[in-house]
Amino acid sequence: MKAKFAVFLALPLLLSTAAQADFLAVKVQLDSWQASADGAFGQTGSSLPQNFSSKNQLSLGLTLEHPIPLLPNLAVRYQSLKHVGRVELAQTFALAGQSFPIGSQLSSKLDLSHLDLVLYYELLDNNLFELDFGAMVKRIDGTAEVSSQAALRSEQSVKGSIPMLYAATRLNLVGTSWQFFAQASGVTPGRHQAHDVSAGFAFQFIDTMMMDGALRLGYRDSKLELDNLQGLSSTMDYSGVFLGLELSF
Repeated sequence: MKAKFAVFLALPLLLSTAAQADFLAVKVQLDSWQASADGAFGQTGSSLPQNFSSKNQLSLGLTLEHPIPLLPNLAVRYQSLKHVGRVELAQTFALAGQSFPIGSQLSSKLDLSHLDLVLYYELLDNNLFELDFGAMVKRIDGTAEVSSQAALRSEQSVKGSIPMLYAATRLNLVGTSWQFFAQASGVTPGRHQAHDVSAGFAFQFIDTMMMDGALRLGYRDSKLELDNLQGLSSTMDYSGVFLGLELSF
């Protein structure tokens, strides 16, 4: 994941020259999300709720738009999603084949960081209103780790892909530098369940021929429900306020 993230960070630099061309638009977003976490995870059949702490999570997005009608536009977003938790076992618990007895004091680390790849079309795009619709794949690449005071420890890798539908909209508030935006993705009923919904306002503080810049403030709610993904099952809800920066070239 570190190597993938490094390549992802380098993409805006590699595309900076092309971004000035008329046929390609590039947008970069950086958000800090104060995500509270609530839920449970564990070996399939032994999932257990944890007391997770809140933590700022980094989100970095890159969008490429072009004028070719039949080809979809591309958006890529990396989302860090790491939390730590604690629990005293009132029942037995297992992770990756390691069992922990009743009464154990467990410390846990859950990393469900992922990369979203979105292909979408602009159904509407004018000076007042934008509407996008498409499909995306959420690629999870993380770990689940549990340790006890009795020196028992277990770790489980979490890798898998979830196909989802995607929609986004943006409304320019006429006569102001403000915009309303919303974005949603979700998966139809199946083995794994997920949704990710966010909405907020953006204030444009840079408006030039070369670059636009905006500050973003909003609220985001996300859910990842994994059913036996490489032996791990989890039901995790994340929600909280985010603050971000958006640059368009």
